[in-house]
Amino acid sequence: MSAHGRLLAPLAALSILAGACGGTAVGPSPAAASPSPSPAQAYELWVADQGETSPAGGGTLHIYRSDDLAKADPKPSHTVNLAEAGLGIGDGVGKHPHSITFNPTLTHAVISYVTSGHVQVIRVADRKIVASFKFPGSAAGAAQAHASAVTPANDAIIVANQGAKKLQRIKADFANDKYSLDPAGDLDLSALEDATHTGNLPVIPVFSKDGKFMYVPQRGGGSYTIDATATPMKVLGTVGKADIGLQSCCATFVGDAVWTTAQGGATSTTSFNLYKVTGLPNAPTAKKILSRTGSVESHGVLLVGKYLWVVDRFANTLDIFDTTGEAGEPVKSMTLASGALAGRDPAPDIMDLAPDGKTVFLSLRGKAPVTSNIKDLNNSVGDVGGFAILAVKDDGRDATVSSFIALPLSAGANVVDPHGLRVRVVR
Repeated sequence: MSAHGRLLAPLAALSILAGACGGTAVGPSPAAASPSPSPAQAYELWVADQGETSPAGGGTLHIYRSDDLAKADPKPSHTVNLAEAGLGIGDGVGKHPHSITFNPTLTHAVISYVTSGHVQVIRVADRKIVASFKFPGSAAGAAQAHASAVTPANDAIIVANQGAKKLQRIKADFANDKYSLDPAGDLDLSALEDATHTGNLPVIPVFSKDGKFMYVPQRGGGSYTIDATATPMKVLGTVGKADIGLQSCCATFVGDAVWTTAQGGATSTTSFNLYKVTGLPNAPTAKKILSRTGSVESHGVLLVGKYLWVVDRFANTLDIFDTTGEAGEPVKSMTLASGALAGRDPAPDIMDLAPDGKTVFLSLRGKAPVTSNIKDLNNSVGDVGGFAILAVKDDGRDATVSSFIALPLSAGANVVDPHGLRVRVVR
């Protein structure tokens, strides 16, 4: 795969109290009184279609409301032409919107454009782009803003500039919509390359639960743990490529550990590899949980309860692992070409979880993917171009494909190729 991936940051469900606190139930008797059910937490699903909507690039952002997603034929409440929205804002229009993340207060989204090296900030209130930065390349390679993460302190955006082999920082004042580059914070990963780190192309920065450090997989294998608050950002610990293979990509924290995938190979082959990393941040050690070869490609990961879901983009499967142990085999392995997707070629990519924990959304690649596809393998080619809705069963130990939505061809585009997908809780 080319510049790719997504990891994904965990959402915290909001507690809702029904009725008056500290009051006394009014009714004929305590036995007759029954509490009012808590209303379902409202949320939005944001999906980025990478299909170019202008000669400069762009793409389309589709935003669905949770109540609309429950309908038989869901329609987005908002659709944003990213080519039009980016005109005249900062460094302008980006190409191939690859990943989406939100700041901790959920007031802004950050979209990373993997082909052009742009990072844009979108204000949730009016869906407008309020900042656009085009990162430069370096002697190591062309700029590729593969993914970004917002600091838990809500004061900076950390960008994985994959092609340039750099982690870079944007100062962010979300309350006043003021943003500026922070070059003093840059970490040049190419300067750290050695025999065990031969391809330091950062993929997806993922913050620890306490927000004290980031875990950053590397395309050439291995990973780094990073202090993102230091100037410049600094390495706290590292794992070499002998312990985490090539094309390391998506990762998520499970307690104090990280579970991460690696597609293996180089630019012409893929494989399925899953690792558990402990000893973070200063003395990380990786253990391989499972490895497969053939027409397989471990990719997106998501924690659902105590279970880790891993999708295989090439084989169209979902594997579910019990994270309370380190068993080498999943507790459940299923084809995603089932249920509503029976007979289809889903090409699953990025997942996220609804706040009630009962529904998972999964992006499905299109017939002509513009990123992450190996031409002679067509590992990212699918026949849907949209997203699937999966029902969570048995507290995350099982799943069924409930339905799917095929995205329309956007005005000015000639392909449909969704990739980045994220749930935003409405507060």
